[in-house]
Amino acid sequence: MKKTLILLYATLGYLIGMASIAYMVGFIANIGVPKAIGDGPAGSPWTAALTDAGLLWLFGLHHSITARTSFKRWWTKFVPASIERATYVYMTAGLIAPLVLLWEPIPATIWNVQWLPGQIAIWALYLGCWGMMLAATFHFGHFRFLGIAQAWERFRNTRPPEGRFSARYLYAVVRHPISLGWITAPLLVPHLSAGHLVFSLAALVYVLIATPFEEADLIEELGDVYRHYRRRVPTFLPRF
Repeated sequence: MKKTLILLYATLGYLIGMASIAYMVGFIANIGVPKAIGDGPAGSPWTAALTDAGLLWLFGLHHSITARTSFKRWWTKFVPASIERATYVYMTAGLIAPLVLLWEPIPATIWNVQWLPGQIAIWALYLGCWGMMLAATFHFGHFRFLGIAQAWERFRNTRPPEGRFSARYLYAVVRHPISLGWITAPLLVPHLSAGHLVFSLAALVYVLIATPFEEADLIEELGDVYRHYRRRVPTFLPRF
Protein backbone atom coordinates (compact mmCIF):
# COMPACT_ATOMS: atom_id res chain seq x y z
CA MET A 1 0.00 0.00 0.00
CA LYS A 2 2.79 2.43 0.90
CA LYS A 3 4.58 1.76 -2.38
CA THR A 4 1.36 2.37 -4.31
CA LEU A 5 0.76 5.67 -2.53
CA ILE A 6 4.34 6.75 -3.28
CA LEU A 7 3.83 5.97 -6.97
CA LEU A 8 0.49 7.82 -7.04
CA TYR A 9 2.08 10.80 -5.25
CA ALA A 10 4.88 10.97 -7.82
CA THR A 11 2.52 10.49 -10.77
CA LEU A 12 0.24 13.30 -9.59
CA GLY A 13 3.30 15.49 -9.07
CA TYR A 14 4.44 14.75 -12.63
CA LEU A 15 1.04 15.71 -14.05
CA ILE A 16 0.91 18.90 -11.99
CA GLY A 17 4.48 19.75 -12.98
CA MET A 18 3.79 19.29 -16.68
CA ALA A 19 0.55 21.29 -16.38
CA SER A 20 2.41 24.15 -14.69
CA ILE A 21 4.99 24.19 -17.49
CA ALA A 22 2.20 24.22 -20.08
CA TYR A 23 0.64 27.14 -18.21
CA MET A 24 3.93 29.06 -18.36
CA VAL A 25 4.04 28.53 -22.13
CA GLY A 26 0.64 30.24 -22.40
CA PHE A 27 1.45 32.81 -19.71
CA ILE A 28 4.49 34.17 -21.54
CA ALA A 29 2.81 33.89 -24.95
CA ASN A 30 -0.24 35.82 -23.64
CA ILE A 31 -2.47 33.14 -25.15
CA GLY A 32 -4.96 30.61 -23.82
CA VAL A 33 -4.63 31.05 -20.05
CA PRO A 34 -6.84 32.90 -17.51
CA LYS A 35 -3.97 35.13 -16.30
CA ALA A 36 -1.17 35.94 -18.74
CA ILE A 37 1.88 38.18 -18.58
CA GLY A 38 -0.05 41.12 -20.02
CA ASP A 39 -3.21 40.75 -17.92
CA GLY A 40 -4.20 42.85 -14.94
CA PRO A 41 -4.28 46.55 -14.07
CA ALA A 42 -1.14 48.47 -15.03
CA GLY A 43 0.40 50.67 -12.35
CA SER A 44 3.82 52.26 -11.99
CA PRO A 45 6.21 50.48 -14.40
CA TRP A 46 9.11 50.74 -11.93
CA THR A 47 7.07 49.25 -9.08
CA ALA A 48 5.83 46.51 -11.40
CA ALA A 49 9.37 45.77 -12.61
CA LEU A 50 10.67 45.38 -9.04
CA THR A 51 7.67 43.25 -8.03
CA ASP A 52 7.95 41.01 -11.09
CA ALA A 53 11.70 40.58 -10.77
CA GLY A 54 11.28 39.74 -7.08
CA LEU A 55 8.67 37.08 -7.89
CA LEU A 56 10.93 35.50 -10.48
CA TRP A 57 13.93 35.56 -8.14
CA LEU A 58 11.83 33.94 -5.40
CA PHE A 59 10.93 31.20 -7.85
CA GLY A 60 14.61 30.80 -8.76
CA LEU A 61 15.81 30.93 -5.16
CA HIS A 62 13.80 27.81 -4.39
CA HIS A 63 15.64 26.00 -7.16
CA SER A 64 19.03 27.29 -6.00
CA ILE A 65 18.49 26.20 -2.41
CA THR A 66 16.92 22.80 -3.05
CA ALA A 67 19.43 21.90 -5.76
CA ARG A 68 22.42 22.26 -3.44
CA THR A 69 24.09 19.03 -2.35
CA SER A 70 24.18 20.15 1.29
CA PHE A 71 20.42 20.84 1.26
CA LYS A 72 19.68 17.44 -0.28
CA ARG A 73 21.71 15.70 2.43
CA TRP A 74 19.64 17.49 5.09
CA TRP A 75 16.32 17.20 3.23
CA THR A 76 16.51 13.44 2.69
CA LYS A 77 16.72 12.91 6.44
CA PHE A 78 13.02 13.83 6.50
CA VAL A 79 11.80 13.06 2.97
CA PRO A 80 12.38 9.56 1.55
CA ALA A 81 14.62 9.44 -1.52
CA SER A 82 11.77 7.85 -3.47
CA ILE A 83 9.68 11.04 -3.28
CA GLU A 84 12.39 13.67 -2.83
CA ARG A 85 12.36 14.73 -6.49
CA ALA A 86 8.57 14.51 -6.77
CA THR A 87 8.25 16.78 -3.73
CA TYR A 88 10.59 19.25 -5.43
CA VAL A 89 8.27 19.21 -8.46
CA TYR A 90 5.26 19.98 -6.22
CA MET A 91 7.17 22.87 -4.64
CA THR A 92 8.14 24.24 -8.04
CA ALA A 93 4.56 24.11 -9.29
CA GLY A 94 3.40 25.76 -6.06
CA LEU A 95 5.77 28.68 -6.61
CA ILE A 96 4.55 29.20 -10.16
CA ALA A 97 1.12 30.11 -8.71
CA PRO A 98 2.21 33.34 -6.93
CA LEU A 99 4.46 34.21 -9.87
CA VAL A 100 1.42 34.12 -12.16
CA LEU A 101 -1.20 35.56 -9.79
CA LEU A 102 0.91 38.45 -8.47
CA TRP A 103 2.65 39.34 -11.73
CA GLU A 104 2.02 42.98 -12.67
CA PRO A 105 1.84 43.82 -16.38
CA ILE A 106 4.11 46.42 -17.95
CA PRO A 107 2.31 47.02 -21.25
CA ALA A 108 4.80 49.37 -22.96
CA THR A 109 5.55 47.90 -26.38
CA ILE A 110 9.14 47.08 -27.36
CA TRP A 111 8.17 45.67 -30.74
CA ASN A 112 4.99 44.44 -32.39
CA VAL A 113 5.43 42.35 -35.53
CA GLN A 114 2.36 42.59 -37.75
CA TRP A 115 3.73 40.80 -40.84
CA LEU A 116 2.17 37.32 -40.82
CA PRO A 117 5.21 35.35 -42.03
CA GLY A 118 7.28 37.13 -39.35
CA GLN A 119 4.74 36.19 -36.68
CA ILE A 120 4.78 32.56 -37.80
CA ALA A 121 8.58 32.48 -37.70
CA ILE A 122 8.71 34.02 -34.21
CA TRP A 123 6.07 31.61 -32.86
CA ALA A 124 8.03 28.72 -34.35
CA LEU A 125 11.14 29.90 -32.50
CA TYR A 126 9.12 30.31 -29.31
CA LEU A 127 7.75 26.78 -29.41
CA GLY A 128 11.17 25.50 -30.48
CA CYS A 129 12.70 27.11 -27.39
CA TRP A 130 10.26 25.31 -25.10
CA GLY A 131 10.85 22.13 -27.09
CA MET A 132 14.58 22.54 -26.45
CA MET A 133 14.00 22.84 -22.71
CA LEU A 134 11.78 19.75 -22.70
CA ALA A 135 14.31 17.82 -24.77
CA ALA A 136 17.04 18.79 -22.29
CA THR A 137 15.21 16.92 -19.51
CA PHE A 138 15.66 13.64 -21.40
CA HIS A 139 19.41 14.04 -21.03
CA PHE A 140 19.03 13.26 -17.31
CA GLY A 141 16.14 10.87 -17.88
CA HIS A 142 12.89 12.80 -18.22
CA PHE A 143 10.95 10.72 -15.69
CA ARG A 144 13.85 10.76 -13.22
CA PHE A 145 14.14 14.52 -13.62
CA LEU A 146 10.44 14.85 -12.68
CA GLY A 147 10.39 12.25 -9.93
CA ILE A 148 8.48 9.29 -11.34
CA ALA A 149 11.46 6.98 -11.95
CA GLN A 150 12.45 7.05 -8.26
CA ALA A 151 8.92 6.14 -7.16
CA TRP A 152 8.72 3.39 -9.78
CA GLU A 153 11.99 1.89 -8.53
CA ARG A 154 10.59 1.92 -4.99
CA PHE A 155 7.41 0.26 -6.25
CA ARG A 156 9.40 -2.43 -8.05
CA ASN A 157 12.05 -2.78 -5.32
CA THR A 158 14.82 -2.13 -7.85
CA ARG A 159 17.95 -0.05 -7.49
CA PRO A 160 18.49 3.12 -9.49
CA PRO A 161 20.99 2.82 -12.35
CA GLU A 162 24.53 3.85 -11.57
CA GLY A 163 24.94 7.55 -12.24
CA ARG A 164 27.45 8.72 -14.81
CA PHE A 165 28.30 11.99 -16.47
CA SER A 166 27.75 12.49 -20.18
CA ALA A 167 27.88 15.54 -22.43
CA ARG A 168 25.79 14.65 -25.45
CA TYR A 169 23.16 16.31 -27.63
CA LEU A 170 22.17 19.74 -26.27
CA TYR A 171 24.71 19.44 -23.44
CA ALA A 172 27.49 19.09 -26.01
CA VAL A 173 26.51 22.53 -27.35
CA VAL A 174 25.95 24.52 -24.13
CA ARG A 175 26.24 23.56 -20.47
CA HIS A 176 22.89 25.03 -19.39
CA PRO A 177 20.27 24.76 -22.16
CA ILE A 178 17.30 24.95 -19.74
CA SER A 179 18.58 28.19 -18.22
CA LEU A 180 19.19 29.54 -21.72
CA GLY A 181 15.58 28.73 -22.58
CA TRP A 182 14.18 30.65 -19.58
CA ILE A 183 16.22 33.70 -20.64
CA THR A 184 15.34 33.47 -24.33
CA ALA A 185 11.70 32.33 -24.45
CA PRO A 186 10.18 35.64 -23.20
CA LEU A 187 11.88 37.48 -26.08
CA LEU A 188 10.48 35.18 -28.78
CA VAL A 189 6.98 36.65 -29.07
CA PRO A 190 5.62 38.85 -31.91
CA HIS A 191 4.31 41.48 -29.46
CA LEU A 192 7.11 42.05 -26.98
CA SER A 193 6.13 44.17 -24.00
CA ALA A 194 8.31 45.68 -21.30
CA GLY A 195 6.94 42.94 -19.04
CA HIS A 196 8.48 40.29 -21.29
CA LEU A 197 11.77 42.17 -21.20
CA VAL A 198 11.70 42.33 -17.38
CA PHE A 199 11.05 38.58 -17.23
CA SER A 200 14.01 37.88 -19.52
CA LEU A 201 16.40 40.26 -17.74
CA ALA A 202 15.39 39.03 -14.28
CA ALA A 203 15.94 35.44 -15.43
CA LEU A 204 19.35 36.45 -16.83
CA VAL A 205 20.43 38.09 -13.55
CA TYR A 206 19.29 35.07 -11.54
CA VAL A 207 21.03 32.59 -13.84
CA LEU A 208 24.32 34.54 -13.83
CA ILE A 209 24.32 34.55 -10.02
CA ALA A 210 23.10 30.98 -9.49
CA THR A 211 25.11 29.12 -12.13
CA PRO A 212 28.53 29.38 -10.40
CA PHE A 213 27.04 27.81 -7.24
CA GLU A 214 25.46 25.01 -9.27
CA GLU A 215 28.73 24.33 -11.08
CA ALA A 216 30.70 24.37 -7.82
CA ASP A 217 28.53 21.45 -6.64
CA LEU A 218 29.19 19.63 -9.89
CA ILE A 219 32.94 20.17 -9.59
CA GLU A 220 32.82 18.87 -6.01
CA GLU A 221 30.92 15.79 -7.20
CA LEU A 222 32.70 15.10 -10.51
CA GLY A 223 36.09 16.76 -10.14
CA ASP A 224 38.30 16.95 -13.25
CA VAL A 225 35.62 15.40 -15.45
CA TYR A 226 33.46 18.51 -15.05
CA ARG A 227 36.44 20.88 -15.17
CA HIS A 228 37.35 19.46 -18.57
CA TYR A 229 33.72 19.76 -19.68
CA ARG A 230 33.67 23.43 -18.63
CA ARG A 231 36.76 24.16 -20.71
CA ARG A 232 35.31 22.38 -23.73
CA VAL A 233 31.65 23.51 -23.76
CA PRO A 234 30.43 27.14 -23.38
CA THR A 235 27.98 28.12 -20.66
CA PHE A 236 25.08 29.56 -22.64
CA LEU A 237 26.12 30.76 -26.10
CA PRO A 238 27.02 28.00 -28.59
CA ARG A 239 30.25 28.17 -30.55
CA PHE A 240 29.61 27.74 -34.27
